[in-house]
Amino acid sequence: MAGNQDTELDNAALENGEGEAYSRRAVLLPGWNRRTYATWVFLAINLVVWIAMEARGGSQDQEVLLAFGAMYGPLIAGGEYWRLFTAMFLHVGALHLIFNGVGLLIFGKMAERIFGLRRFVIIYLLAGLSGSVASYAFNDVAIGAGASGAIMGILGALGAFYLVRRNTLGNMGRQNLVGLLVIAAFNLIFGFTAAGIDNWAHMGGLLGGILMGLALAPKYRAESSGLLGGQSRIVDTTSLARRWWVIPLALAVLVLGARVATSGASDVALAQAHVMEAEEYLNDQIYDKALEEIERAVELDSYSGPAFYIRGKIMVELGNTSQAITDLSASLRLGMDPESRSDAIGTLVGLRGTRR
Repeated sequence: MAGNQDTELDNAALENGEGEAYSRRAVLLPGWNRRTYATWVFLAINLVVWIAMEARGGSQDQEVLLAFGAMYGPLIAGGEYWRLFTAMFLHVGALHLIFNGVGLLIFGKMAERIFGLRRFVIIYLLAGLSGSVASYAFNDVAIGAGASGAIMGILGALGAFYLVRRNTLGNMGRQNLVGLLVIAAFNLIFGFTAAGIDNWAHMGGLLGGILMGLALAPKYRAESSGLLGGQSRIVDTTSLARRWWVIPLALAVLVLGARVATSGASDVALAQAHVMEAEEYLNDQIYDKALEEIERAVELDSYSGPAFYIRGKIMVELGNTSQAITDLSASLRLGMDPESRSDAIGTLVGLRGTRR
C-alpha cells in the first residue's frame, strides 16, 4: 500500500507541478543521460558534404551547389524532387555551416535526449522536408540550401514538448518554453529583415517541428519498481510503435504539398526548367529535342534571356545564322549571367564576321 501511495503522489506531482517535481527529479527523467549519436551524425554529414563541395570548387558556387543537390524550383518542377531532401545537408559558405552547426549541436542534443534517437531522427528529417516544401512553394526560382529548416523544426518540437508538459515540468519547463519562443521569434524576425535568408524554409520547418513534437512528445508516468512497490521511477509511455501513423501521414502531406507547389509553379520557373532540359540536349547534340524544349520555354516566358541564348546556340548548330543572330541579340537585351553574356557576344561577333 505504501508503494501505491508513493506512486499516486508522484503522478500527482508530475501532473500539476506541485513542489517543482521536475526540479527534484530531473536526473530521473527518461533520457537525461542518453548519448546523442544522431546529432553528431547529422553534424558530421553536414561537415563532410561541405568539405566535398569546397574541394569541387567552393560551396558558394551555384554550379557546385546544384551538382550536390541544392534546391532549385525549375529542376524540382522538372521532376527532381529528391532535391527537397538533399538540400538540407548543404551549406553556402563556412559561416552558414558554423551557425547551423552550433544550433544543431545545442538544440539537437537537447531534443535527442527528450525524444530519443528514433523520434529525433524522424523530427529532424520531416521538419527539414517541411521547410524545403514551403521554400519550393513560395520561392521557386532561387537556389536554396541549408539545415535551417530542420533546426527550426527541432526548436518547434522542443517548444511543443514544453507546451504540452508545462504543468508536468513546473516552472523550469515553462521557462524553457518562453526561451525557445524568443529564439524562434528572433530567427524569424532576422530572416525577414536580412537579405539572402530563406524565411519560408524557416517557417515551414518550424511548423513541421511543432506538429511532429505534438504528435511524438513523451508522456511521463511514475511507476513502482521495487518488489514491494517501495521505489518509483519515471517512465515515458509514448512509443513510436504506437504513433507509427505519424510518419506516413506526414509524408503524404509533404508529397501533396510538393505536387500542389509544382502545379502552381510560376511560368518563369517552368520556363527555366525547359531551358535547362534544352541545354542538356544541346550538350548531347540532340538538336531536335533541344529545340522542342526551348520553344516551350520561350512560349512560357518570352522575356527570358537564357531561353533566347540557348535557342541562339541551337540555331548556330543548325546553321540558321540569321535566326541565331536575332536570338542572341535578344538574349543580350533581356539579360543573363556574365558567362553566358560573354559567350553570346563572342558568338555574335563571329557570326556577323562570317556573314560579311
